[in-house]
Amino acid sequence: MSAISSWQKLRKLSKAELTLLVWTIVLLPLTALSVKFFGFRRIYCAIAKLNRGNRYLSPMVEKSEERNESKCLTKAHTIARIVGIASQHGFYRANCLQKSLVIWWLLRREGIETDLRIGVRKREEKLEAHAWVEYLGVVLNDRNDIYEQFAPFASAISPMGAKVP
Repeated sequence: MSAISSWQKLRKLSKAELTLLVWTIVLLPLTALSVKFFGFRRIYCAIAKLNRGNRYLSPMVEKSEERNESKCLTKAHTIARIVGIASQHGFYRANCLQKSLVIWWLLRREGIETDLRIGVRKREEKLEAHAWVEYLGVVLNDRNDIYEQFAPFASAISPMGAKVP
């Protein structure tokens, strides 16, 4: 993709989406460092315990907006897309786990409960793992046929010690 094409796509983003993109460009490397130094479980639990009332990082929230599944799904896809853009064009290329953690957290802050899924597969005698986020069974940040490539754990990964409805 050329720089001009990228710039044209950026210009199409709303102000809220651009704000989220900037935050996500910062969050992805911070998440990577946090997971590296503290481990996935600790970071996952810490994120789950964060106060959902603070909307500082959620510029896309409309306080009076009524929630319905269709609007939540649209918003979830938008956030997943923005995180993908930040990972692809930002200064840090996040892996699937880091991107999924950021998506899961941002959606949680929006009041949209999603599932962080981890799947595994064996390829050429190597065990590979992959992470993605789902909302009501819809894969947000990967292909819909991810279940054909990776066998997910029986249930979504839940953070220990944190209340996740």
